[in-house]
Amino acid sequence: MKAVELARRYVDDVEFSAEDGARTTPEYLDKISLAVVEAGARTVNIPDTVGYSVPHEYGALIGRVAKDAGRHGGCQRTLPRRPGAGGGNSIVAVEAGARQVECTINGIGERAGNASLEEVV
Repeated sequence: MKAVELARRYVDDVEFSAEDGARTTPEYLDKISLAVVEAGARTVNIPDTVGYSVPHEYGALIGRVAKDAGRHGGCQRTLPRRPGAGGGNSIVAVEAGARQVECTINGIGERAGNASLEEVV
């Protein structure tokens, strides 16, 4: 929380990323999401870094955090072992309340397997 508070001294829009959030226990993810929002984060990013979730699980997780935190963020889809599934998970995340999707353009992104922009669109 101190890092978010410090960042807010310098910028208005702070994004917190719960790396590998899909494998985090939902109760802890709720707790940390609420805490960073209270500390000033405007976006909470919940990535499924290793492709752990299927769409209905991921959508439920995003919906829960969006409801509980009162704010919701991007969902970075990183699915190196299941190419093509990132688009579906990104769509259900938006349906569940996500307001931002992080994806690749022409396959160029943080890691191989991220949802491609054309799939999400």
